[in-house]
Amino acid sequence: MAVNADPGWKLLEFDEVESTNDVCRGLGPWEAARADRQTRGRGRFGRRFVCGDGGLWISAVLPAEGPAGAWAGFSLRVGLELLALLESLGVGNARLRWPNDLMCGGLKLAGLLIEQPASGVLIVGFGMNVRNEPWLEDVELRGTASRLADWIKPPPMGELANGVLAALGDAHRKMPAGGMGAAVAELNARWGDPLPVEVFLSGGRRVAGLFKGLRPDGNLELIAEDGAVFAVEHALVERLAERH
Repeated sequence: MAVNADPGWKLLEFDEVESTNDVCRGLGPWEAARADRQTRGRGRFGRRFVCGDGGLWISAVLPAEGPAGAWAGFSLRVGLELLALLESLGVGNARLRWPNDLMCGGLKLAGLLIEQPASGVLIVGFGMNVRNEPWLEDVELRGTASRLADWIKPPPMGELANGVLAALGDAHRKMPAGGMGAAVAELNARWGDPLPVEVFLSGGRRVAGLFKGLRPDGNLELIAEDGAVFAVEHALVERLAERH
């Protein structure tokens, strides 16, 4: 079913799909797909993403004009705009865990996945636990996942979907002006005190330290036990785990 999201978006709604990102591969710019549930939701590196009834599962197609490098770091800008959306809803302890997890305190609330199936377009997938309880489908999520209903009284799903699409539109408008550098600066200002992390790299390697933030080129900056600051190339990172 097609519904009007806002004047700039066409939103298709489904009861069930394998993946809203995959649905969007057949759509054009400023078109989006939302499903009540996904049977094959995925995160980075194809990791399984639990997507049952009661959550917000939505993907959108955005134009990506110009060279590919112009959109480097777009996930950071999207994360900032989605953080602003959560704050506007009254979620006071929302934050971004690099690179793509929206958190409430130490618990994961939502995640995003950006794919570029063809030149000139980006697909942004966003999944958020709203009233669902993902730990009932995957017991490993108990104690690590959260849902919007744990923090506020969630608005109707259609209102949430419209808010996400508006945030994506804002991110798309802001990216060309400031690029990755502006997004990095805003996030570094938000991250505050360094957090202990373990970073899993391609090839089975891993490094640990205090996550200080990002460098202007998007590479991670960590503090070693001896106080030395070192960089980790973001393209090599498969997963970042916070250690509390």
